[in-house]
Amino acid sequence: MMKRLFVILLAATCLVACGSQKQLTDTQYAQSVQNDLPFRVSEFRQVKPEVYAFRCDRYVSLAPDYEVDDEGAQMIHRTTFSSSSNAPQPPQYIWRNIVIDRKMCRVLCIDRLLKDGKTFGYVYVLQGETKTIPNGYHWDVTDPRHLLMVAPILQDQSALSLESLKALLGK
Repeated sequence: MMKRLFVILLAATCLVACGSQKQLTDTQYAQSVQNDLPFRVSEFRQVKPEVYAFRCDRYVSLAPDYEVDDEGAQMIHRTTFSSSSNAPQPPQYIWRNIVIDRKMCRVLCIDRLLKDGKTFGYVYVLQGETKTIPNGYHWDVTDPRHLLMVAPILQDQSALSLESLKALLGK
């Protein structure tokens, strides 16, 4: 009887340990994504698989790579308007930055919005498969040969940002 009880307790301990290890791994992953952001955030949380919401208590003046309007149309901003990169973000647009982390084999699409002079937004993560992160795309999303495949995926991953912008604009 004691032997069975010991086996049951051992199995339960293993299950709890595996569950807490998964949670710790998720937390570490979220922290590594947050560390890749080119600015500091006040709040960072996961809202969907591979999508994180963030909030900054101040305006983030980082020049955008793209500008997105409320219809989802994108305009390349960094090369087209590079002379006006010091201009503040208009509240009727999403400013988007792309961060490529070759070491972690991922691409971050950072959408920033403004409300009451503060920045908030979403981070969409395209994670390639690595030894430390076995789930994800089975091809290297950071490989320059694959960036043409990555671009349409990033364009489609703006639903939360567009919903938030339309809500801010009252549409």
